[in-house]
Amino acid sequence: GHPMPELALSPEEEEMLVQVLGRCVSDLELEIIHTDHAEFKKLLKQRRSILSAIHTRLAVKEVADPAGPPRR
Repeated sequence: GHPMPELALSPEEEEMLVQVLGRCVSDLELEIIHTDHAEFKKLLKQRRSILSAIHTRLAVKEVADPAGPPRR
């Protein structure tokens, strides 16, 4: 694959993205539970997996550096 470009976010933007991704993952959980169609369920599980991984990486980064980069 190609290297992904970095996305520079302010601490506020990062916090909002973590919250939105968390909500998306929760919504996908419910949709997966209520979906009977096997192929659609598989697609939803793939989406949940990707979004959950991004959410975890951002949340861990936020915990490791809650203040964000030092301000000058």
